[in-house]
Amino acid sequence: MTQQPKWKLIVNLGDANPIAYGGVFVYRDETGIYPPEMEKLESIENAFGEPTKWEVHRVVLDQCKIRPGSARLIPAKYDPATWTHPIASYDEWFNDSLSSVADFAGIPVDELREMFCSSDPVTLAFAYQAVFNYHGWDNGDSYPLTFTDEDELKERYQIA
Repeated sequence: MTQQPKWKLIVNLGDANPIAYGGVFVYRDETGIYPPEMEKLESIENAFGEPTKWEVHRVVLDQCKIRPGSARLIPAKYDPATWTHPIASYDEWFNDSLSSVADFAGIPVDELREMFCSSDPVTLAFAYQAVFNYHGWDNGDSYPLTFTDEDELKERYQIA
């Protein structure tokens, strides 16, 4: 039987009032088996600016490494001895837009690239947040959870 993750909230990178203004929650698996993940909470408002529902996009924070001989990112777990396809086929999907993402986020592209190579989940979260803020969160999770009950969200995120 596969051991299931035991998620622990590390930090909210979003607003202090995430239900009203959005949040980005970073989680670590306490079993150490699964990579960290993050959730983007976003309210969907009606014509009067009142939240009527909330969407939660959840994405895995996979650590990367720089492909030898280039500046392109590949999965950190890539092992040429066991992976069967050419190394270029493992390039991260956002490599071609990394300069634009960095400009959009206001950080140097080399710094963003290094952030993806970090073992720190919070650093990885900032890097992935930049990519998804640029490309849209549907590119990380095209089937977000939808909530219509604010009390459910308060319970989920342990907000009083």
